[in-house]
Order: sequence, then C-alpha cells, then structure tokens
Amino acid sequence: MNPLLAMLSAALLLTAPMGVAHGIAAGDLELIHPNIPAPSAMAKSAAGYVVIANEGSADDRLIAVETPVAAVAELHTTEHGADGVARMIRQDGITIPAGDIVALEPGGFHIMLMGLTRPLTEGELHPVTFIFERAGRIETTFQIDPPGGGDHSQHDHSAVSPGAEDTSATAQIATLLMAQFDRADAPLQVAPIIVQGDVAVAGWSQDGNAGRAFLRRDAQGWVVELCAGESLLQPASFMAQGLSRTDAETLAQAVVTAEAGLEADLTARLDRFEGTIVIGRAGMVGQAHGAAHGG
Repeated sequence: MNPLLAMLSAALLLTAPMGVAHGIAAGDLELIHPNIPAPSAMAKSAAGYVVIANEGSADDRLIAVETPVAAVAELHTTEHGADGVARMIRQDGITIPAGDIVALEPGGFHIMLMGLTRPLTEGELHPVTFIFERAGRIETTFQIDPPGGGDHSQHDHSAVSPGAEDTSATAQIATLLMAQFDRADAPLQVAPIIVQGDVAVAGWSQDGNAGRAFLRRDAQGWVVELCAGESLLQPASFMAQGLSRTDAETLAQAVVTAEAGLEADLTARLDRFEGTIVIGRAGMVGQAHGAAHGG
C-alpha cells in the first residue's frame, strides 16, 4: 500500500462509523464516505462531509456539489475570528493538492445543504454529484449518518473541564446554529460558545438583535432548548433546566468570564433579549415574557 492509501485508510477509520464507510474511485481521485449527519425533523439545512484523496501528479479543485436532497448546495468553511465569532464563509472551490488528502469535516471545509427537500433518516443513501475542475463530474451517494456525525456519540467527553473549550462540540454547535438560523439577508454570528459536559451556552447576534442559546446534547446530538437574554447569566436558570447548584453556578460564571472580552454594545444586546423562547426538538413551542430580567 502506498503512503497516500495508508493515510486514506487512517482517515476512513477516523471519519466513518465502523462497517458503514463507502466511497468511489474515479481517475486520480477517491471520495471516501460522503455523509450527512442526520438533521432534526424540523431542520431546513444540513451539512455534508467527505474525505477526498488525490493520487495524481496535478492539483484538482472541487468547485460544486449537486444533490436532490437540497435546493442549494454550497461549499463553505468555518472561520473563527480574533473576536471569537464563528463565521461560515462561502468558498468558490476547495483545492485537492496532488498526492494529498483533504477532509471536509465539522469545524472546517464542508458542504452546506440549504432548503432540504425531504426528511433525511439515518441509514439512507441519497444521490450526490461532486464536480471537479479536472476530474469533472463524479456521481456517488451521501449516506445519512447518526446525528452529530460518525460515531461521535461514543467519544468520552468526561475529560473536558467545566467551562473549557471542547473544540469538537463548539464546531458542532456553531454548525447547528448556522444551519438553523443563518440567512443570506441576515448573517448569523455565533460567539462565545461555552461547553460544560452535555450542556452549553452560545451567544448569537443577527440583524441588530442578539441573545443567548442554551443547548443540550442527547443521543441525537446537540439541540437548542431555549433562547434568552440576561437570565442566562443566573444559576437559577440552569437549575431550572436540571443542573445541580454547583454545575449551574460553574456554568453561569463561565459564561460571564467568556463574555468579558466582548464589546460593551454586544454584551448589552445579549442582555436585552426579551423573554425566554423554548425551542427543543419539536421546534418553537412557547415564550415566557419577562424572563430576561428574572421576572
């Protein structure tokens, strides 16, 4: 096995659940396990991933993706600015260097699927065409993987200290929020993201508005449980969501610490979010006014 294929085998083990990796070889390119982590039933967008190996002597470039599961498929990357804001940036193409491997994965390059045309259920295969400058059109399938991507649910998160950055989790949360709420006419900015075990708080701003999202990780991945404002600086809000007093106080302090470096105007807008909007996997189900100020 040549070095490139050895690298490819390692990439397969890292990116695909055991026993379900699939792909296709076409000329100098090999596409390994194109997949979409199963989105929630209410989702209008999803993210697609794949590992691409180029065994040729010349660079190639992925320039487009077509699939009937979405009205629009765009190439994106995730960038984290000096201000801690995660932004999804559209790409005209992704270079696949000669003799190298490029992984489209959470937190980096990915395929943004907007306007989903059908429910996507774990285990399904759906057609997709990858379009390259040199290799042309390569037809294969997206496999619908477990929510959260691959076998991430089997990873051990117990070593993440309270309030510390869990890079994988923060990337998943940023992708989730962007997929659900980002719009071309109103770009969403997400920061900061504070992860504590299987709960998290993410600040967001969009079109002059801002607030804080409380998220929880379950067997299906991360879900936004509610959005609020100043109340998500108070331990009582987290205790109401089932956290112990100690965990609630730790998380509240972590949010305050993470937001200390934000501009005063953004912090004020985070606080001004009115009420508490309960979302969950069933979608928006209600709003309790006055909760932003502890009422």
